[in-house]
Amino acid sequence: MQFLKRLWKRRVRGRPDGYQAYVSLPTRDGRPFGEVHGCIEALERVFEGRLDVYARTNGIAVATDRVPAAQFDGDAFETAIDRLEECYAETHSLARLEKWRPADGRVVKSYVVVPVKPLFPRERADDAPRARSAAE
Repeated sequence: MQFLKRLWKRRVRGRPDGYQAYVSLPTRDGRPFGEVHGCIEALERVFEGRLDVYARTNGIAVATDRVPAAQFDGDAFETAIDRLEECYAETHSLARLEKWRPADGRVVKSYVVVPVKPLFPRERADDAPRARSAAE
């Protein structure tokens, strides 16, 4: 019966019982700590202070506790993610994963947000050599 209830919440109702997030914040590229701190404060407001901040060798990680759906402000979360994206816009792209997970008989929507460096430079100078295709 619990399985059917979770399935109904996930597929039919489209709303979870709670939300949580994990956000990685790289700091090695000379970024001022104030920018990263502002992103953490925005997440702290969304999750009502229910988060832990961890120091990592290449940056900072933020892991939140589960917040009940009634207390979660989705618009404020999107605003915080937009702020994070603006903070890393020059050097990173934002990778974002959303997953529905069962937890204690409830359904929790979990977000993982990680700024990643692009494989290729965003802008190519006109005088840069162009890669040749196999047809050339």
